[in-house]
Amino acid sequence: MHRKLTIAVEGCCHGQLDDIYRHLLQQQQRLRKTVDLLVICGDFQAVRNVTDLETMSCPNKYKQVGGFYRYYTGERKAPIPTVFVGGNHEASNHMRELYYGGWVAPNIYYMGASGVVKFGGLRIGGITGIFKDYDYAKGHCETPPFRGPGRASMHHVRSYEAFKMLQIRKPLDIVVSHDWPLFIERYGNTAELLRRKPFFADEINRGDLGSPANAMLLERLRPAWWFSAHMHVRFEAEVASHESIFAEGWNGIPPYSSKSSERMQDSVAGAEAPVAVANQDEIVMSALSDDEEDGSPVCKPPSRPRLALNLPPPKHSVAEEASAEPAVCEVAQAEPDLTSEPADATAVAASAEPSNDGVHEQEVLEAADPKIPGRPTRFLALDKCLPRRQFLEFIDIEVPDSAPGELPQLEYDDEWLAILRLCHPHMPLSELPFSLPAEARMSNVTPGIPLLPGAMLARELDWVRSNVFSGGDRMFIPPNFMPMAPTPPPGTPDSASFGLAGQGANIWNRGRGRGRGSGRGGHAQGHRQSDAEWVGPRPHVIYPNPQTDELCKLLGIEDKLTQRRYK
Repeated sequence: MHRKLTIAVEGCCHGQLDDIYRHLLQQQQRLRKTVDLLVICGDFQAVRNVTDLETMSCPNKYKQVGGFYRYYTGERKAPIPTVFVGGNHEASNHMRELYYGGWVAPNIYYMGASGVVKFGGLRIGGITGIFKDYDYAKGHCETPPFRGPGRASMHHVRSYEAFKMLQIRKPLDIVVSHDWPLFIERYGNTAELLRRKPFFADEINRGDLGSPANAMLLERLRPAWWFSAHMHVRFEAEVASHESIFAEGWNGIPPYSSKSSERMQDSVAGAEAPVAVANQDEIVMSALSDDEEDGSPVCKPPSRPRLALNLPPPKHSVAEEASAEPAVCEVAQAEPDLTSEPADATAVAASAEPSNDGVHEQEVLEAADPKIPGRPTRFLALDKCLPRRQFLEFIDIEVPDSAPGELPQLEYDDEWLAILRLCHPHMPLSELPFSLPAEARMSNVTPGIPLLPGAMLARELDWVRSNVFSGGDRMFIPPNFMPMAPTPPPGTPDSASFGLAGQGANIWNRGRGRGRGSGRGGHAQGHRQSDAEWVGPRPHVIYPNPQTDELCKLLGIEDKLTQRRYK
């Protein structure tokens, strides 16, 4: 028996929760559908107070408290279960308190620096941040008060998080990221993307539009859906089940190295002379912003690379099927393949033992490295929440109905909890490059992907099932949210910056969209920022969160980021 779940996907949030929920409820009514889950693809901005604003990486003149604090205090409640990943404009200190994931407010769940959860039969993976090669190999070295370079680097994805995600053996239905996977633009209508965002041309020609880490994850995990944001444009693509997202001869950036491999040169012979085109649709950010969009030359889109596996090309491309872009998209999705199981511990026990027989060792590794069943991955990126932008879509996905009549709830994923235990001893906390564990071996199925032996993962999975899932094969995430940090007084406008925006200067938002406004707290044209000073003691940078404490105790691991030890 199966049932259909309706998932709402939203691009960049930028603190506009009220507008997003209002638009979602209006679309529900118009389409006569019931949304089961809202997925937000980053730049959520879970700002509670002035200290959160200070640790957010963006120019002060654009900092606003937004409306999230009302959900944090319980003044408002999210009408739809909501999950999100972090982007490059977040209250970094708040996200650090929930490194492993947790509730930022009732009914709103952060997936952590990386994570996997279940919802109504769906397996959903997520990874927070954007890719910067100079920070990628570092550990989580930032410490309070998160000032200077550390304020921005906390938003940069780390190789350790990618390494954890690469250990996943069972199929995922959805992966959520802020950054696009590298090369994904070549599997959709590149010409239309360049028509709408001509300043992407230089990055596309260089082959660095997007994240190599996310490309590796897509190549390895092959989810049915991949959702992203960050580029402030709607874009869809599809990577066929027999295609490789990496062009032939390009192996990407290893998840344990900070140096970029030499990228494939795919420039177009005889391209038109470059013409500088400025982006007139965005707020110009300072050098502090990772989201800056400046003028870049216009060029012809590069040819789409063919697959590296020398298999027949697909019968048609996504670009050939491209049609008008509706405000809300309804897609029926085939039943996801959830049949793959982790490697049997007995079959791969020898993988942890040294062997002089190269052939036997290769056979053992192959047994420990089952290929996730090949599926086409449909990619969807959405815009930010502004008028006349394509920032929200509905997608219908059919899933096995293991509990008829039961209301879907967020659940822990047993394999992910096992991966947390497995990788925890190797968590890097300094600026030194993350070193692969000695037990790791390169996959023979997906070249360049380091994997820990299946027997080690199987042992941790047995522990999780015996000690965490002892009451059955499911464990719901407890609704254990508890507000820890102070918030502004009721009635504080979303535009409040507590003196950060020019210390009382007459600062006006300079949104350049065609709409007159974006609702409360948006970068809307003609809305003056409120610059009243913060009243009361200055909030702390970090408030130790009981949710993190409880999860670490549950898994028997140490909360290294706050140096708490659980015996």
